[in-house]
Amino acid sequence: MGKLSAFLRPVPAGKTREVLIDRFTDEEGNAVPFVIKSITPEENEAIAKKCTGKDGVLDSVAYGNQLIVACMAEPDLRDTELCRYYGVLDPALVPGRMFTIGEKQIIQDAIMDINDLKEARRKLDEAKNS
Repeated sequence: MGKLSAFLRPVPAGKTREVLIDRFTDEEGNAVPFVIKSITPEENEAIAKKCTGKDGVLDSVAYGNQLIVACMAEPDLRDTELCRYYGVLDPALVPGRMFTIGEKQIIQDAIMDINDLKEARRKLDEAKNS
């Protein structure tokens, strides 16, 4: 098989990582972690397609919120009780009500990292500068 075997690797979707945000604590005051997971390129493409208008322009806010929902393993932002608490029917609206701007950025950065998007951006920037 030779060199071909080096390319026969499945996408590592489902990797998880815990993210702590100090404001979210249990009854004893201990930080309760959010658990984020990686998704497949196909899942990402479906989200991007859903968030792209007829004019071909990606709605980056909708995409970011949908990505948070797809990558958040714990808590499940699709949970009916959680949506009801935040007064929404659409789980994609939960991140905007649940997090401060900074907290949402922490979650988005962790999602970018676990899905190798930060590394991809760094390599693309390096290639442009060489």
